[in-house]
Amino acid sequence: MAGLTKKEKMFCVEFVSSGNITEAERSARLEGRGKALLCRKDICDELKRLSDVQSKSLEIIARAGLKRLATGGVSDSVRLIFLDNPCKEELDALDLFNISEIRRKGDQTEIKFFDRFKALEKLLEGAQSKESFLPFYDALIKCADSLADERDGD
Repeated sequence: MAGLTKKEKMFCVEFVSSGNITEAERSARLEGRGKALLCRKDICDELKRLSDVQSKSLEIIARAGLKRLATGGVSDSVRLIFLDNPCKEELDALDLFNISEIRRKGDQTEIKFFDRFKALEKLLEGAQSKESFLPFYDALIKCADSLADERDGD
């Protein structure tokens, strides 16, 4: 928003990220002003805009992660089983995203994977659902709207 100062914009970004007024005030160097800022319509509008953007971004990330869990390959995981004392560089080069747990006892390695079927179910639920993936941000938007309504009513 054009009418907000850099500090106010920073407050909004930090508040949407953390949900914590004190942290947002500190990051934006606006100590003690957070509650007053949340009562301003322009701040509420910016919080709603940022929440919408962040919700959509996180939804995309969540869907991409679920898709990766559901369809990802296991060749690097199998390769891990046969590596003896792998170094950090070797491990960093492996795609181990779909592994939920690794246990190594002596010369035996046990690998547990995330459940592909559950990931597919979640993807299907998300595709069929009209509801938001992130209820926290819906609550934040309602709170901001409520504060704006209270301010406008006074």
